[in-house]
Amino acid sequence: MKVIIQRDALLKPLQMISGVVERRQTLPILSNVLLTAKDQQLSLTGTDLEIELIGRTPVNQVVTPGTITVAARKLLDICRALPEDAVIDLTLEGDHMVLRSGKSRFLLTTLPAQDFPSIENGSFSTELTISQAKFKKIIGNIYFAMGQQDVRHYLNGALFDINQGVMKCVATDGHRLAYSAMNDVDAKGLQAKVILPRKSVLELIRLLDSNKEDPVNVSIGENLFRVASGDFVFTSKLINAQYPEYEKLIPKSVEHTAIASREGLKQALTRASILSNEKFRGVRLHWESDLLRILANNPEQEEAEELVQLEYQGSGMEIGFNVSYLLDVVSTIPADHIRWSFTDPNGGVLIESADKDDSLYVVMPMRL
Repeated sequence: MKVIIQRDALLKPLQMISGVVERRQTLPILSNVLLTAKDQQLSLTGTDLEIELIGRTPVNQVVTPGTITVAARKLLDICRALPEDAVIDLTLEGDHMVLRSGKSRFLLTTLPAQDFPSIENGSFSTELTISQAKFKKIIGNIYFAMGQQDVRHYLNGALFDINQGVMKCVATDGHRLAYSAMNDVDAKGLQAKVILPRKSVLELIRLLDSNKEDPVNVSIGENLFRVASGDFVFTSKLINAQYPEYEKLIPKSVEHTAIASREGLKQALTRASILSNEKFRGVRLHWESDLLRILANNPEQEEAEELVQLEYQGSGMEIGFNVSYLLDVVSTIPADHIRWSFTDPNGGVLIESADKDDSLYVVMPMRL
């Protein structure tokens, strides 16, 4: 195997797969990247046995086609340290990969390509096309509400519910719920309901480009979820479980509504959070006529009070919340004004854009 390639052309896919490849692995080959050179193209593959990511890049010249694995982190660090306009010569010599560039030379150990594990290729029952920007947006609207190391493993990921040309994305950790929908998905007549693991969701957010309207192909099978673009092929195993009936968690009828400036509310919550309990992060929200009073205190007997003007004509009511959960929601909604809908201090609060877009959030109260 011998390849001549520009430094930047090699660096981009190496950075892309670095999130999948982990340094400390029980299998040494999992910390390697699989290099495959043929037809004026170099493919780089990384995997952790749950996710597989393939990046492709053009090369100056494939002198000798071939395939081998080398340490991903070391190859990435070397490329980063080389000058931006450097030309890299990768040559397989015996059991070593020799990297030459200018007056630099590096000798890297290799492991056989045939030992590199591959995620099995299953059949895909659902295939659809969606723009990168829209796909990233719908995932970005909900990812923060996923569980982290929850014993209910099905909460440690996001639900993709596709039906009749509508894609719904849902995440919940039991204390809050995030829901976002897209109505113009090119998947009419197709149905799928799958749970993508947390790491895979975060990796997709990193891969997708919010400035690109170029389409990506999404393929969903019984056990696999695949996203393919011109630059990469991302494949992840799914969580095999039944997701909770999230529709039951969204309040259908509410007695009180309030509309407030998103930015003013965000700033007030941020300031109040400074003096909240560091462990429980609790704040009390007291709704009065056209006024929201935000109160926080901590074991050091320090207190914070913020007043926010809003549109509210209901009776006085006080509800406790985890301020971090509220800030996650308020920071995600892009609208200038947000709507709060609730019935009593014991039920969840529905938070959405005042313009009522296709995303909504439910935050459960906490006892303070």
